[in-house]
Amino acid sequence: MSELYMIRHGQASFGEKNYDRLSPTGVAQAEIIARHWVAIGRKTDAIYVGSMERQIDTADALVSAFKDRGIPVPDINTEEALNEYDSESVLKSQIPGMIQENPSTAEKLPHLLRDKEIFHELFHQAMNRWVSGSCDVPGNTTWNDFKQRVQGGVQGIMQTQGAQKRLLIFTSGGPISVAVQKALGLTDQMAMTVAWQIMNASITRFKYNTQGIALAGFNDVTHLELENDKNLLTYR
Repeated sequence: MSELYMIRHGQASFGEKNYDRLSPTGVAQAEIIARHWVAIGRKTDAIYVGSMERQIDTADALVSAFKDRGIPVPDINTEEALNEYDSESVLKSQIPGMIQENPSTAEKLPHLLRDKEIFHELFHQAMNRWVSGSCDVPGNTTWNDFKQRVQGGVQGIMQTQGAQKRLLIFTSGGPISVAVQKALGLTDQMAMTVAWQIMNASITRFKYNTQGIALAGFNDVTHLELENDKNLLTYR
């Protein structure tokens, strides 16, 4: 069987003008996972990444680590199907309904991007509404649209690369949760529960063949834990 490793990007820059940029912690996480992959010496047949800055920079760290040591490494392939959902769009589409259901939500909105607790509270509510499919807003991407886009992209990569390959995919928590959902036959709500657990710079491993895809390892952050710095263990 072939192996597919999905690596979540390093921590993004919460609360800053360019959220998509890696934070200083995110840069450190990317460098650690790059050193880890070099150290374990696993041959990599192909590398794929979405088109988001935080995904690309995490992948670039690994490629640079190989090149700095003179070790051959495949070129990076860009696949936009691996991009994360548009969280800002999801929030904007769901907040009116959330305010209608609970008017006190409006009082929290001015603090949304400055207070992590408020952001997490409202974001979780918005995401659960979005994933349910019962609160879809015309003109906005639905969870089902996102899920089909990711599944189609991952399936296309596996078909392109074929058998007996080891693939690296640098992506985000949403696409990883969709891949886990497909492998385990999870409901949409269970897939979102999985998404909340996926840590920055974690490794989730799958095995696949023409019959399908199977989960072989989930959310591994041993490479970060070995640094003995709890600040490296982040979710957002």
